[in-house]
Amino acid sequence: MKKTVMYTETRTWFFDLDMSEDADLDKNMRALKDTNGFYFYIDDCTSDEYESTWQEMPEDWRSGSDPDYTEDFRSIAKKELKGENLKIVLASLTEHA
Repeated sequence: MKKTVMYTETRTWFFDLDMSEDADLDKNMRALKDTNGFYFYIDDCTSDEYESTWQEMPEDWRSGSDPDYTEDFRSIAKKELKGENLKIVLASLTEHA
């Protein structure tokens, strides 16, 4: 299930994630948020100074041209996460064949 996500900190990013039907976007983003890889793709590295938020965008807001970070986030999880956070992200993101 393709989800378009809006991530806002000091500016706003839009990106797509292919997520399983029952995946929890909030848990997935919280698990990834403080990784170096996450900062590489999005975030102004000001998380301590500004509150960041994320939410799924309604279908009619989707541009169809937002970058898909599914495989990038899966790779970040495998490199940087362990334990429960790793399980959350890998279970959330749909694997492409």
